Amino acid sequence: MTGLNVPTLETLRPEKIAELAGSPAPCVTILLPPYRPGETGKSMSAMLRTFCQDIERQLTARRIAQPEVTDLVEPLLRLTEAPQFQAGSHWGRAIFRSPEVFTILDGIETVKPGVTVGSCFEIRPVLADLHLPAEFYLLKLSQKAVELWRYASLRAQRVDLPRGVPQTLDEALAFKPPDHDLENRSTAGSSTGSMRGVRFGTGSARENAHTYVADFFKAVDRGIRELVHSGDAPLVLAGVDEDTALYRSVSGYQRLLKETIHGSINSPFSEDQLLERAYAIVRSDATERAVASLMELKERMAPARFSTDLDTILGAAADGRVGWLYINQHARVDRDNEDLLNRAAIETLRQRGLAFSLPAAKMPDGSAVAAVFRY
Repeated sequence: MTGLNVPTLETLRPEKIAELAGSPAPCVTILLPPYRPGETGKSMSAMLRTFCQDIERQLTARRIAQPEVTDLVEPLLRLTEAPQFQAGSHWGRAIFRSPEVFTILDGIETVKPGVTVGSCFEIRPVLADLHLPAEFYLLKLSQKAVELWRYASLRAQRVDLPRGVPQTLDEALAFKPPDHDLENRSTAGSSTGSMRGVRFGTGSARENAHTYVADFFKAVDRGIRELVHSGDAPLVLAGVDEDTALYRSVSGYQRLLKETIHGSINSPFSEDQLLERAYAIVRSDATERAVASLMELKERMAPARFSTDLDTILGAAADGRVGWLYINQHARVDRDNEDLLNRAAIETLRQRGLAFSLPAAKMPDGSAVAAVFRY
């Protein structure tokens, strides 16, 4: 039995996935879907206990010595007693265990439960989360109040806007009082009889209100750009459509994402629900960016450094020539009880290439895999 402690939950980062890809066999991959107390089905702890029995059988069938089997399985059994596995979780988890690795990744996309024992880890289920940004921001937007939240490592933190940035429309108007009368007068002409003057409007109240709200949102946008200097962190909007549309029309933030969390910020969304919705939007954006990179690279590199032939890609990946790999998330190509698409991902990541999982409709000609070569 090893002296390993229960590892802390981690979020997926590229440097971690490269370590996983290079791990020696036997490699155990466990996928656990989200679970909330009170739901039907097994808890994470109960499911993991069942998987441990299966893992022990598979390792024994591979003629792994019993002491080594114990070393591999015993730390997994400890997890069944860990509070973070006995309690519920809004996120899926992946556990990777080998003689040199014991890693738990949290916050992955919803996955089907399962366990594999093989010569390498099952990497494909977590590829969609590999390229998520380390942090992003959520702006809860309304005319009565704005709140900026920073999300990192599946945690939310309220962020104060820079000093002097109004957080309500009333605060913004206090800096620039509106013309409440919205009227001017002109001297009456001869055709107005005994009238001393003629009233005329400077614009409808609705048009002026729209202008004030736009100015308020511009001030908030400037504050966010001052706060997030690089502008690289994605920004998700949450609010009613009228407000979010107006904010987009005046924003200069370069990573303002297209999708929005619709509805009043005072609606009964829990923080966990907001977090889930925000992460779904960030995932969708990451997928679209990966698709754009595939199209751009194919345009520049095909045909000499572009291929959809799996055998060619496998050889190039083993040689370290694959710089970018794109896998159809619904495809599977088995040979000798191994998913060759997973093998292609492992070899690419081991050689510090990039691997992506894309919807079938986004793959070139519906192919199972596509690769761009470094040379």
